[in-house]
Amino acid sequence: MEGMTEEAMRDVKEWVECRWKEMSEVERARMMVGCWAIWEHRNKVIFDEVVVEPEAVVRRAIDVIEEGIGSEEGMKVGGPRRSARSVGEGENGEGWRPAREGVVKINVDARVKEEEGVATGIVCRNHRGEVVWGVTMAREQLWDVHIAEAIAILDGMEKALRRGEACVEMESDCLEVVEALKQGKQGRSIFSQVIEDILVLSSNFQFISWLHTSRVNNSVAHALAHVVPRVVGCTRWEVDLPPSANAAALFDRSLI
Repeated sequence: MEGMTEEAMRDVKEWVECRWKEMSEVERARMMVGCWAIWEHRNKVIFDEVVVEPEAVVRRAIDVIEEGIGSEEGMKVGGPRRSARSVGEGENGEGWRPAREGVVKINVDARVKEEEGVATGIVCRNHRGEVVWGVTMAREQLWDVHIAEAIAILDGMEKALRRGEACVEMESDCLEVVEALKQGKQGRSIFSQVIEDILVLSSNFQFISWLHTSRVNNSVAHALAHVVPRVVGCTRWEVDLPPSANAAALFDRSLI
């Protein structure tokens, strides 16, 4: 938009608004995913100094669309395409959904990177899909992915209790962790010990449930887990999340 006259910018805005009204829900979702993919890769270039080819941005957007939205034809016959890792309870192919009134939904995700350790992203939203708070926890320890994903749920529960949340839905895109919690998995492994810690802590809530969702519908927590620059310890946000996470949160609300 730089260098454009006010009149030209006004014309562009009117054209976009007119075109938006003509779009179907699927076309609007595709457009939002495209904008999100561009913003995500823009942050990688600026903060991670990663050179991103335009083709990679396009592939990323296409993958997200196929996994979480699908095509208009697919929505009419059999619903959107999903990867095997994404199939799970709580998925309806319509995007992220908030909890009922009186209950908050907390989405969590983990990032494991060699030589950096583990980072967990946590976002709490109310029944209107509004962000209540967000947290990123960065540690120098390096765990297996499934352990890190369980730690993310534990982090989310601890933060929720400190914030006084009594009724929560915990949502993760790691099916292994969600199934272990529902089964009350026991054992002597580190993973089993973390699961046990989660179950013990759950007794402090009036209501708590474990939900599995797709990676697409967990994009806000994913963005928080990938916040850069990475700072060891706890970083909190009140309502206003980092740009990449905020963009994902706005996208989720647009589909409610």
